[in-house]
Amino acid sequence: MDIAKMALRRDITELAKVKHGFHFNASKAAASYLEGSFMHEAAEKMKTSSPTLWDFVHSLLDANDSRRRTTPNIDSDVEMELEDREMDLGDFARNATLLTIKTVITISIFLQSTNERCNYLQSILGIFYHSTSVPEKVIETLAHAGLSISLSLIHNAISSLSRGASAKIKSTMRSLTASFAYDNFDINFKTAQPTLEHQLTFVSATSATAIPLFGVDDPSVLRCSEAFWLQDPLNPELTGGASAQSGMDDTRGIFRDLMRDDAKKAREARLSPWLMRFAWHIHDILVKHGEHFGHLEKELEEPEPIDVIPLHKTSQVPCRAMKIKQSTTDGNIQVLDSLFQQGGIGESGGKGFAAEYGDVDMSEWVIFVHGDLLTKERIDSVQESRAIEDSPKRRFQYVVFLPGLFHYKIACADAFWRTWAQPKEARTDVNSLYEHVGILRPDETGKFVSNPGFRRVHDVIHHDAWGSMLDCWRLEAEARNPEWTSLKIFSESKPSWDLITEMSESIVTKYVATTPKLSDLRDEPMQERDEQFENQCLWNRDELLYIELCHAMNAGDIGRVEASFIPWTYIFKATGKHKYASQILRFMKDLRDKYPTELRKIIRMNWLINPTGKLHACRGIDWLVERNNLYTKVIHAGGSSNKTIEHIIKESVLIEMYRECHTTIENGFISNTAQSVTHLPTWSKHYEN
Repeated sequence: MDIAKMALRRDITELAKVKHGFHFNASKAAASYLEGSFMHEAAEKMKTSSPTLWDFVHSLLDANDSRRRTTPNIDSDVEMELEDREMDLGDFARNATLLTIKTVITISIFLQSTNERCNYLQSILGIFYHSTSVPEKVIETLAHAGLSISLSLIHNAISSLSRGASAKIKSTMRSLTASFAYDNFDINFKTAQPTLEHQLTFVSATSATAIPLFGVDDPSVLRCSEAFWLQDPLNPELTGGASAQSGMDDTRGIFRDLMRDDAKKAREARLSPWLMRFAWHIHDILVKHGEHFGHLEKELEEPEPIDVIPLHKTSQVPCRAMKIKQSTTDGNIQVLDSLFQQGGIGESGGKGFAAEYGDVDMSEWVIFVHGDLLTKERIDSVQESRAIEDSPKRRFQYVVFLPGLFHYKIACADAFWRTWAQPKEARTDVNSLYEHVGILRPDETGKFVSNPGFRRVHDVIHHDAWGSMLDCWRLEAEARNPEWTSLKIFSESKPSWDLITEMSESIVTKYVATTPKLSDLRDEPMQERDEQFENQCLWNRDELLYIELCHAMNAGDIGRVEASFIPWTYIFKATGKHKYASQILRFMKDLRDKYPTELRKIIRMNWLINPTGKLHACRGIDWLVERNNLYTKVIHAGGSSNKTIEHIIKESVLIEMYRECHTTIENGFISNTAQSVTHLPTWSKHYEN
C-alpha cells in the first residue's frame, strides 16, 4: 500500500508542474485561456503524462463490476472525441464520456490541493460562475470544495481580461481597417423601497463593437476622406458642385435603371429575375412545408445569386459601454469621440491624442459606422453643423454610414403590417390577414392589430405565406388535372422536378400581382372584377417580397438585398415611412455615384456579418449590436446590489469572452447533448380543408 501511495503521489507531484500547462495566473489571465476544448486537452495530458494515476482514478469512479461488465469497450478515440457536438454518443458512449469528465475533475482537485497555482480547471469554472452571476456564497462554497478559485482571484482574472480586451480594441482599430457599430440601451435600476432620496434610476447608455473589415486587399482604398470632402455639398469652399437636391433628383433615374435591370426578363426566360426568385420560394415552400414533397429537397438549389459575400466567420471586439445618451446629436459626438479614444485613433495634435503611446492618425481615412435611422439623422446633423470646422475629424467627414439591415428588415415588416393589418378597413374582408391570424394565432388577434412587435409580424408573414402558397399549389394542380384534388394525391402522381418548376412559374403568373397583371384586372368592368382576388395577389406579392429579403440576407447575397430596395421604397412611401425611403434613396445614390469601385466592394462585403461562419447564417450588423445589448444589460449585468451601471460598463468589454467561456464549458461538460431537434411544421392540413 505504501508503495502504491508513493507512486500515485509522485504522479500527482509531476503533473502539478508548470510544464504540463495546468497553472493559471489570475493577474495575467488572457482570453486564450477561455478558448478551445479544455476538457479534451486536459484528459489527453493527464492520460499521457500519468497513465497510472489516470487508470487508478478512472477505475475508482467505475467501481461497479456488474455495470462495467455490461459496458462495451469503447475506443479511446471515440471516448475522447468531445469537440464534435453533433455526434450521437449513445448511452454507453455518453456514460464513458461522463466518466472521463469526472476523472479530469477529480485529478484537477488533487492537483490544486497539491499546488494551489495548479488551478486551470477551477479558474475556468470560477470565471464561468462570475459570468452567470452565481452568488458569492455559492462560489466560496465551490472554492472550498476544489471546484473554483477564490473570489479575489476571480476579480483579479476579470481585471486582467478587461485590460486585455482594451488592448485588443486598440490593436483592432489602429489598423484603420475596422468599422464601428453602436446603439443605445436603457436600464431602469429599481430600489427596494423608493424614497425622496432614492428614487428609481433610469439610465440611458450606449453599447458599441468594433468589427474587422473583410476583403480589404489594399487598405489605402480607405484613405479617401479628403477626396470625398472636396466633392461634398457641405463643403463651404465648393464651387460649381451639384446641390443636394439635384443629387436626389438623379437618384430617381438610378432607381429606374435598377428596376429595369431586375424586372426585365431575358428573351429565353418566361419571367424576370425577381419573379423567378418568387417562383423559387414557391416551390421551396412546397418541398419544405407541403408534407408530401420532402423527397424532392435534393433537387432544390439556391436561387440565382447576384452578389454573394464569400463564406467566412466574422469576428467582433466589443467596446466598453458608455454612459452617454446616444439618441441626441451631442450624444453621438460623445460616443464617437469615446470610441476613438478606446481605439487609440484620432487626429494628430488633437485632444487626447498620444502618439508616444501608439495612437494612430486617421484624419485622411474613412471609417464605416453602422447604425439605425436615428443614428444616421444625428450624424447628418453633426456634419451639417460642423462643416465650417478646420479639421477632418471635427467635421466628421470620415464617417461612411451604412444603414443597419436588421432595422431595415424591421421597417419592411412594419410597412407590411401597416398595409394589411393596421387599417380598420383591412380587417372587414372575410379573406383578410386579420382572419388568417385568427386561424394561425387565435389568442393573439387583438395583440396583432395593436402592437404586435417585429417577431410576431415576421412569423405571421412566413406562416401565412406558406399556407397561401400551398393553397395556390392545390388550385394549380387541380387546374392541370381534375383528379389532383389535394396535394397528397398530386404527390402520389410522382411529378417530375421540371413540372414542379414550371408550375411554380405558372403560380407566379396567375396568383402574384405584377403591374401589367394588376392593370389588366382593374380594367375589367366593375361587375366582372374580383376585388378579393386582386387583393390576394397583392398580398401574395408583399409576403414573397419579405420572404425574399429574409432569404437574401441570411444567404449573404447583398445584390439581392439591394434589389429589394426598389419595391420596398415605394411601400415605405405609401405607408408613411418617408424617412426610411429618403435614406435608402440617398444611400443608393452614394453607393453608385460617390464611392469608387473598390470602396463599393468593401462596403458590400461588410454590410452583413456571419457570426458562425456557416451557410445561411448572415445577419445585419445592427442585429449583432442588439444581441450585445442583451448580454450587456441582462445576462452579464449582475444581480441585486451588484447590478449597477458601473458594473455593466466594466463587464461590457468581456461579453464575447464570456460567450467563449460558456461554449467551452458546454462542450467540455457535454451539457448540450440533450438539445431537441426542432422540425419545420407542415401546413397542408391547415389549408386543404
